[in-house]
Amino acid sequence: MSRVAGWQTYTKKLVEQIQLSDRKIVFIRLVITSYLSIKIFFMATDKQIEQEAFSIEHLKQCKGYNAKFIDDTTTVALDILSEKQKANLPPVDGDAKNILKYSAFSVLMNKKRRLPFVSAANIDGKEKVQIERKGNFATDPRIDEKFQLSNKFYDLIKGGETEFDIGHMTSNNEMCWSDNARLFAYETFHFTNAVPQAPKLNRGLWSGLESYVLDEAKSKKQLQRICVFTGPILKDYDPAYVKDETFLVPLMFWRIVVFKKKDGLHAVGFMMSHEERLREMKLLKQSVKKIPKDAETEDTSFETFPYKKVFQVNIEMIEKLTGLKFKWSKVKRVAVPNDKLQLKKITATTSSDDAKINSKEAKKKPADKVKLNMVL
Repeated sequence: MSRVAGWQTYTKKLVEQIQLSDRKIVFIRLVITSYLSIKIFFMATDKQIEQEAFSIEHLKQCKGYNAKFIDDTTTVALDILSEKQKANLPPVDGDAKNILKYSAFSVLMNKKRRLPFVSAANIDGKEKVQIERKGNFATDPRIDEKFQLSNKFYDLIKGGETEFDIGHMTSNNEMCWSDNARLFAYETFHFTNAVPQAPKLNRGLWSGLESYVLDEAKSKKQLQRICVFTGPILKDYDPAYVKDETFLVPLMFWRIVVFKKKDGLHAVGFMMSHEERLREMKLLKQSVKKIPKDAETEDTSFETFPYKKVFQVNIEMIEKLTGLKFKWSKVKRVAVPNDKLQLKKITATTSSDDAKINSKEAKKKPADKVKLNMVL
């Protein structure tokens, strides 16, 4: 091959390599552009979903809690308030019964306490999806702001974090189900669905109970559809918050899970307290009424929740303490023997370490591996 021919061949290969490099660059640019476009699209979509979740137009169209969610023939009604309690519901724009309805849960607010009486949710474990937790709490535009807490309350400590967590009643994780899971989850970030909680309770035992029930709804076929009622125990003698004496701090929380078995619907109750932790943090202004000495029991019937001896209670006890009435004639209640509940142990618990001391069952099964076994 002559030098000229060799040079021509070399030049041709060089041009081909340059063209190939150009095509690679164009391809890489196309990939990057596509990725950014997709990311921007989903960011925009997510932002739109978030805006929708807090818009009054959307909220006024929400159907809320479905009383026949588990079984079309059995009603698990939300009509649980006394007449006196109903009189304390704030006016709700768009709802004649003054119920704050979201997509798959509803809230009944106590306007005097600026807290929910109850948050009632439908959960379908079969449709559960994993979604990143995100969202900022906001007030619900359907009720007057004076009847609900806001960031103003939680940000009382300037330049630092407030002592309280904004504790979900119906959690965002519980609402991560269906094709509208992201919308469902955002809706839980309304202050109407939250109560101030000590961090150790909100991030520890309370969160553990939420996960425990939710995992069971996902794993057991007959329990996949459940109804969950959650709220604070509101007492006139609750202590005042040291930084805002107009606000009385609820000391205990309750939760009732309604589920289906072969012989029909059943309900099980739980209670937890953050009283001792709040006392340690010196957040309570006044002393709390003492619990009767005999308000204690030696055993419960909930099979595998590791702290069952501390937290499972008869639903009658929840009714007695809250004034609510769960008039579900076709729902069987999981009973706790002796009917002397462990209120002392519950109120004395500050963390899972305390719960372990009060529950021999905790040593048998790790909290992250237990399964809900609702056996009567």
